[in-house]
Amino acid sequence: MRNLLTLGLLTAAASACENPFGFSYIAETIKPGRIEIEQYITTRLGRDVGNGYEARYRGLNFKTDFELGLSDHEQINLELTQLYVESSVRDGLRFNGVNIAYKRMLADPDKADWGRAVYLEAAYSQVSSKTGAFRDSYGLEAKYIFQHNFGANSGWIYVGNLIGEVTHTSGTGEDAFEWKLTQGIARELNAEWTLGLEAVGVAEWAELNNFESAALFLGPTLNFRRGDFAVTLAGLAQVVGSPKEKGDLNVSEHSPYQVRLLMSFEF
Repeated sequence: MRNLLTLGLLTAAASACENPFGFSYIAETIKPGRIEIEQYITTRLGRDVGNGYEARYRGLNFKTDFELGLSDHEQINLELTQLYVESSVRDGLRFNGVNIAYKRMLADPDKADWGRAVYLEAAYSQVSSKTGAFRDSYGLEAKYIFQHNFGANSGWIYVGNLIGEVTHTSGTGEDAFEWKLTQGIARELNAEWTLGLEAVGVAEWAELNNFESAALFLGPTLNFRRGDFAVTLAGLAQVVGSPKEKGDLNVSEHSPYQVRLLMSFEF
């Protein structure tokens, strides 16, 4: 009886969002005809430079993600974003933009040693997350996702994301390129709780060839899931940045601390 109960809990957990990470994507896609709604709330802290009113900065990113399964290996995403910024330039909550994405699983991590997927996204935003200033920005992003499950009895999962993004900002006419690598490893503690660790490296070039900044982040992630509902709390702290502006950190382009709450429901 006890074994049957455990199996039932594991089956229920498997039907929900199985991504235990806050900043990394997994290779798996949702089942055809299923819909998943994800709500992201990301707080960015610690970018204050100098003294007084001009130094203050607080940022909150809100993203609502609607996912629809098209087939056993394809899904589409529609994302609506909002941004709250408290800075010397602007205060308040603003609608930011819309993202549309397509994800295709190339290999199922439950059947292959390495699960793989590609994720393509077109994005539009009208508010700078760095300053709160209005501008129109258009972006194209490509992710290559790889995932390794260490077996049903181990409870361990590893994921990595290779990400490249090109953006164009109207008005200034600036073209930029961002490269990012995320990695995460996590272990199921039981049928409901998963604990993990994530690392994120990012580098940016202005006008596609002029180095602008780079940073490395590290932090924990904690995931709870029950049935079709899941919630993840993840944090990242900047370990080192370039050019260095505040100790070993870069604070003009990257927040020293990020905390993300992610809630999802699949039906």
